[in-house]
Amino acid sequence: MSGYYPYLLCGLPELNFNMNPDSFSYQDLYNQIFELLSPADQRLAELFLAFPRNEEVAKAYLPMQAEEEEREEFLTDCPWPAYQKELYRHNLAYWLEGDEEASLSKRPEEETILILKRKLDEAFYNCMSRYRNKFVRLWYDFDLTLKNTLVAFAARKQQRPADKEFVLPKALAPKPEEEPEEGEPELITWIKENMGQGDFGLKLRLSYAEELFAALDSEDVYVRERKVDQFRWNMLDEMILGKDFQMDVVLAYLVKMQILKRWQDMDAAAGRQYLQETVASLRKVKLGEDEARKQRDY
Repeated sequence: MSGYYPYLLCGLPELNFNMNPDSFSYQDLYNQIFELLSPADQRLAELFLAFPRNEEVAKAYLPMQAEEEEREEFLTDCPWPAYQKELYRHNLAYWLEGDEEASLSKRPEEETILILKRKLDEAFYNCMSRYRNKFVRLWYDFDLTLKNTLVAFAARKQQRPADKEFVLPKALAPKPEEEPEEGEPELITWIKENMGQGDFGLKLRLSYAEELFAALDSEDVYVRERKVDQFRWNMLDEMILGKDFQMDVVLAYLVKMQILKRWQDMDAAAGRQYLQETVASLRKVKLGEDEARKQRDY
């Protein structure tokens, strides 16, 4: 029966945040779960896990963005969720129209990918905020709040503005002119107004803020990332209390698999190196954007 999986869930190995991540195969487990889901729940699982693939989708789009027939042929058998397919409906000029970075010829490819990925990220959260499944809506509302809190936290530590880095839930395709523009989420406005406070004033608004900022209380980037993922794991457990064998438990299990997979390739030393390289790369991109903007303004 769709949405109820006692046989499947009883047959899955128990996952623990501190388990050896090399003791399981993400792909094997995913295949085992996927083949026992109903078609409707297969589509839900694919959508639920689609966010990490947004950058891959943006990169795959660029080589064919100018060829409408090639894009349409690609979409014919494409299993991606609708919000990712939407990117391929139009050429690049359509998606960048009205963007403050107006010149396509002067924009580096990596910058274009970042812009497209951001549009996909916003479309993903827009889609999830309207999904009929309550667990999906609650989890990704939490996930978006967490992501934007981490954006503000990182920006403050690096003494740079965060305004353009917040992720907003927004439809990918532009709205018709008669429809009003989507405003900034009230929580982001609150964070911006309370950037000077250690907790961005969130302890007054979020029941889990105390636990979140306890996880962020470490100067070691690797340790902090581990604590944040442990916090996410704990929130999953809270959200599925009393759910028994419902699809919500399957979705939570899939997220836990993603968390373990993230650490599967990293020991402490490799993890620190990876995170340092990621931060350096982000700074390089930011500096490149600033320099490119100066040249265009000049």
